[in-house]
Amino acid sequence: MKTIGPDKTYVDYFQGVCSSQEGLSNRFGIRVREGLCLAIFKTGDGEANPYGKEFRIPVQPERLPVHLRMIVYDHVLNYPASDLMDVVTGKTSFQQALDSPAKREPQRAIANSNEHLPNTADVRKGKSRG
Repeated sequence: MKTIGPDKTYVDYFQGVCSSQEGLSNRFGIRVREGLCLAIFKTGDGEANPYGKEFRIPVQPERLPVHLRMIVYDHVLNYPASDLMDVVTGKTSFQQALDSPAKREPQRAIANSNEHLPNTADVRKGKSRG
């Protein structure tokens, strides 16, 4: 989810919510400002709070700390149309990120928890649960 700050000095990108997290009140994300990005967390319906070190943009995601890299990759996985990766790597400017609408992006499908997946050993033997 992409949220533009009310004063337009930052854009927040939050991780997607998976079915196991529904109902939890904490969310993690990344805040992008002109030339900088840093981790954020949001508790309940409160404001997002920054934490940790700021990183200069452009930055290659693999150079970010693991926790921040996971936030970026999770966001992109759940919101494939997001401009986050392009903003962080400098391919898209901060101003372009502000100007592009925070559109409702479809989340990827989550498998039905009642669905039975084939046993790996059965798949190797050519069998399946029919």
